[in-house]
Order: sequence, then structure tokens, then C-alpha cells
Amino acid sequence: MIVIVSSSAAERGAFAALCDSRGWANLECDSVRAAKKSFQRLRPLVVLTRHKLRDGYSDDLMAALAASRSLPAAKVIVLLEPGASSAQSARQIALGVESVQRDPVRTEVLLEYLARYRQVKAVPAQPNRRETRQPFQLAGAIIRPVERQLCHGRQLISLTPREVQLTELLFEAPGEVVTYESLYNEILGSKFHGETSNMRVLLGKLNASFRSAGLTFRTFVEVIPKTGYRYNPPRPLPLTRTPNKVRAAAA
Repeated sequence: MIVIVSSSAAERGAFAALCDSRGWANLECDSVRAAKKSFQRLRPLVVLTRHKLRDGYSDDLMAALAASRSLPAAKVIVLLEPGASSAQSARQIALGVESVQRDPVRTEVLLEYLARYRQVKAVPAQPNRRETRQPFQLAGAIIRPVERQLCHGRQLISLTPREVQLTELLFEAPGEVVTYESLYNEILGSKFHGETSNMRVLLGKLNASFRSAGLTFRTFVEVIPKTGYRYNPPRPLPLTRTPNKVRAAAA
């Protein structure tokens, strides 16, 4: 598997098409966060990434790969801007990057690197660490991902695996847009081609589960047309103070 990490949809699509033309399995990620989650469930042969991403840098990906024990088997190619300094290139090499390429990227050279690195034997994946996740609060409910349960008061609602995945993705990016590319890749295991009906159905199903517990989930989820979903957490209630006269009387 080749994991392509870039915050530019056009660039991701171009590299994915390049891989598809050679019959190479690939996965597109639009952020550090999305790439980190992909490393939890698969061991990539190659990671092709931009140095600067919308929520971090390739340095963060190297740390995530090391944490998932994917290095040194996974080969990383980092793409730098034309004006990048030699010190930046040297730093990437020091971090364990296999190859550093500057713009403009030469397609024929990149293909040769990808073909070579794909021949490296992959390391067997470790058990999915998602099973160790702790319960978390979302839109007024408690989500228990391992048990696949939504809890509110005395209500206990069973969730489907995909509903749980959607709650996790939104919970992990409060106030940020989780793109359709990430949603389709991480929940459905497929590429996003512009049709959002599957995700709309899933969002509606999750909202129905919240309604069964007496909550309205959609109040906290903003649908960004042609882009994705944004979870806006409930605002914490303001602290109330006891008036000075009441405190004096109580004393």
C-alpha cells in the first residue's frame, strides 16, 4: 500500500492516478491526522508526503510511523518546495526519510522510487490499537467505542461499527472540517468521487441513534457543502457565583 499525504486535493488525485495507472494500491490522506489514523490499521510500504501539511509536517508523520513500528520497513518520500534549503533536506534524511524530492517533481524519477520501494517486504501489522480506546463525550453523550454504545442518563443505545468510526473522527477534530476524502477512506475504505449519499445516510443513522437517547446530534454537526463535516462541541455552562450577601448570611 502506498499512502499519499497532501493537503491539496488536486495533487493527491494526480499521484493517486499515477499509482492507479501502474496498478498500485494507494490510500489518500489530506492531513497528518488522517495519515496517523491510517497507520493504526495498516502498514504502508511507501509514504509519499508533502513536507508541509495543513495540520503539521512530515516530521510528525515520521514520529507516527516510528510509534507504530512501521520503520524502517516503510519507505518515506518527502516533497519539498523549490526554495527549500539544504538544511531542510538534511533534517528529513536525519529523521529517516528515504528520499527527498523538490518541485517540480519529475514523474519518471518518482515512479522509479515508488517501484523500488514497493519491493520491500512489509512488516506484519500489529493488533488494531483502536480496541484500547477509552470512552469519550460527544454532543452530550458518552461514546464507548469498544462496546459500540452510546450512553445518556439511563439510555444505552447500540451503535454500528461505522457509526462509532464517524463519532471518533468528529471527536478527534473538534471545530475542524473532516473532509469527505477522510470520511470515505477511513470509514468506507474507498475513495471519494464526489457522491456523498453514503455519508449522508450514515450521518442520518447516527442522528437517529442520538434521538433515541433524547439528544439531537445534528445540532452540533455542520455540513460543509462539497467538503465534509465539522463538529462544534457544546459550550461549557458558565460557572455561577453565590452573591456576597447570601454568602455573608450563610456565614
